[in-house]
Amino acid sequence: MRWDVVERALPADPSTRVVEMGAGLGAFGARLASRYDRYQGVEPAADSAAVARARVEPFGGRVVPDLDQLDPGTAADLLCAFEVLEHIEEDRTALSRWAELLRPGGRVIVSVPAEPDRYGPWDERVGHYRRYSAEQLAGLFRDSGLRPVAVRHYGFPLGYALEVARNAIAARDAAAIRDVPIEQRTEGSGRQRQATSPLAGRLRHVLTRPFTTWQRHAPHRGPGLVGLATRP
Repeated sequence: MRWDVVERALPADPSTRVVEMGAGLGAFGARLASRYDRYQGVEPAADSAAVARARVEPFGGRVVPDLDQLDPGTAADLLCAFEVLEHIEEDRTALSRWAELLRPGGRVIVSVPAEPDRYGPWDERVGHYRRYSAEQLAGLFRDSGLRPVAVRHYGFPLGYALEVARNAIAARDAAAIRDVPIEQRTEGSGRQRQATSPLAGRLRHVLTRPFTTWQRHAPHRGPGLVGLATRP
């Protein structure tokens, strides 16, 4: 459901130079690398990076552990970060630094959990510092030297039901993660909601298809946000 919103904000030019921050297991990275000629992902967690590499390298993409190992002189046309900023305490500092990788006029697409008052046990479990309102995300863009273009919700109504279930699971196990450092919780968060097999992935796609269409009619509702901005 997130990809449906992201995809409609992507540039059409296949020569677009893409940098993705926090590539995780490469679920979105593989889609981006198959679409664009030049994809680079940054993923510091070694286990996740290994999976991401296996997914993106067949399409000519690459995954590196930190910014310093990106191709020298990289001036990205598109910078992406999906479910990353909420894991970073100093989110404005991070986004400002990432924006420096963009050429003037370059595009930024990020996704984050929405609605601060919905912060719950699942957010705690996976290492979220915060959730965002649409206004807060637009303000974060401005504070980071970017020009907001659009911020919209996704995931209505299915995402709300799934969130209730995840919060119930996380509340039950809250004691087990109470002393786990937030960095460790963050590192494992990208593996929490991944399909366990290609068959499971296809089944998920089929089951969520009606809700993907439904959410297009409710751009101001849903537990997730996708924001689009440009570098002046």
